[in-house]
Amino acid sequence: MKGSDVESMTKLLKQHDVPLSAVRANKLLLTLGFLEEAERPSSTKPGVVKKYKVLSGKGLDYGVNEENDQSPGQTSPYYYKDSFTELAKILVDARDAEDSQKK
Repeated sequence: MKGSDVESMTKLLKQHDVPLSAVRANKLLLTLGFLEEAERPSSTKPGVVKKYKVLSGKGLDYGVNEENDQSPGQTSPYYYKDSFTELAKILVDARDAEDSQKK
């Protein structure tokens, strides 16, 4: 069960006015090693493997992996509200570094 001290990336980005989409934030977190991809077999399509994101050991400093109600056997990352400001700064710095490399 989701604790009251955690929230989804989407909601926290909006609450903190972070100029990133959850998709971009997740890509950055994957690159930084805070998230990793996991796999599970599809429950409706035999032989199909579904991918999903989980917090890595490094990412667990900023959140938890909680059971996904819609997909048994799969978790979703939720982030600690009290440390999100720090994580948001890491994300914005990573975005800025990535954007400056593209120029």
